[in-house]
Amino acid sequence: MKNNRTLKTTLPLAWRTVALAMAALGWAGVGITAEHLPDPPPRLDLDVPPAVLADVPPPPPADQPESLAGLLARVLPRDPQVRTATALWQAAQQRRLQARSRLGPSLYLSATAGQGIETEFGRVIDRRTDRAEAGLRWNLYNSGNDRAELNASERDVAATEQDLRRAREDSSERLAETYVSLLYVQDQLPAAAERLSTVRQLVAQVQRQNEAGKASDADATQAAASLLDAEIVYEQLLADHASARAKLAAQAGTEVRNVLPVVLAAVPATALQTGVPGVVSAARLRANAARARVRPVPSLLAPRIDLEMRHRLSDRTLPVLTTEAQHNWQVTARWEFPVLGESIARRNEGQRRAEAAEADADRVAQSVQADLQALAARIAIAERAVAQLDRQLTQYDLLVRAGESQFEAGRRSVQQLIGLRDSRFNIAQRRAEQANRLLAARMRQLALTGNLLPALGLGQGSASASD
Repeated sequence: MKNNRTLKTTLPLAWRTVALAMAALGWAGVGITAEHLPDPPPRLDLDVPPAVLADVPPPPPADQPESLAGLLARVLPRDPQVRTATALWQAAQQRRLQARSRLGPSLYLSATAGQGIETEFGRVIDRRTDRAEAGLRWNLYNSGNDRAELNASERDVAATEQDLRRAREDSSERLAETYVSLLYVQDQLPAAAERLSTVRQLVAQVQRQNEAGKASDADATQAAASLLDAEIVYEQLLADHASARAKLAAQAGTEVRNVLPVVLAAVPATALQTGVPGVVSAARLRANAARARVRPVPSLLAPRIDLEMRHRLSDRTLPVLTTEAQHNWQVTARWEFPVLGESIARRNEGQRRAEAAEADADRVAQSVQADLQALAARIAIAERAVAQLDRQLTQYDLLVRAGESQFEAGRRSVQQLIGLRDSRFNIAQRRAEQANRLLAARMRQLALTGNLLPALGLGQGSASASD
């Protein structure tokens, strides 16, 4: 009969303690050198996002306008989408370190303290145990799975880095779209205010002429109707301006009173043709990672080879055991073949997932390419329209000045003068709309090719997806 009450605990060790324990092992003919141990993991600064290492600039004074580049530099580090992508990038780095550590050995110390009632050769013995043991376990080969997982995790890190880049691109494009809308309305306000002031002067002039009998009541009514239209347009622009400011403040998390014109640095045509946005790069890298996890068929027949070494540091077992193992080592090769086909099914699953990831990468690339082709035509049309409307504005400036002179001389009616001014104002609005579309299309093109932030002076050039 045997009644054994034993308590066993395993204690984690720091690197220095482990090195001392390994020196105490003292196996004859067995040496553990530095080349067998994995390199220490690189030190990561997890508190600082990789894309925002520079100091975040302070906001400008409330009475000064802000540029798009300055706004993005302030907002991107706090953007939730960017913070999420940063955390996932850091998590992928830690997962890569986990895969890397599987290629190295595992060192351990165990301490055993206990008491047991045992029967030995017909005698009942009260045995007390106080034992310490050091050891090493090393999976020398795992059918190539560990190396494949490390290669795949390397690509996962690169993919999450591209996801971070894509998050910055998406957030920048979203803020830039609202910024450009606010800029468009802001640029329209002076022209609308000038038109309102001019129409008020015309109404006052026609009113004086009507009182003097030089203008009819119909002319006065026509001028008053034109003033009402100018007031409605101006008030609508004020409402749109307030709405755009509120939307930008909600997206940026800070109030922006006025904005500056967007200045885009020149980007080489080759960059617009060959640039790869983060969304495409991330999809391709994930497809490469999925393909790297698919093991060849012969690997299903490969064994798992493990090395284990143990050395007893101290043993105070009373009464003493008949036999005691002081140190030993062994290499084990093990073949496992699930009879219901788990290994083959796991490989097939990885292959299907890789095919799905590759198809998704092709879909993303085709979608981006289609958008780029559509944008090229849109940009060309907008450029021609802006040039034509500029010439038309120049012509109408001459017509309005001539019409005002003729109206003073009594050779043009109020209705004709109002018609000229309204036509000139409508053309100016159309020109501003086309310029806004052109700017939005160019920014979209830069974003799709990964060049928006570089064009704003906030990042590096577009990078191609790595193999």
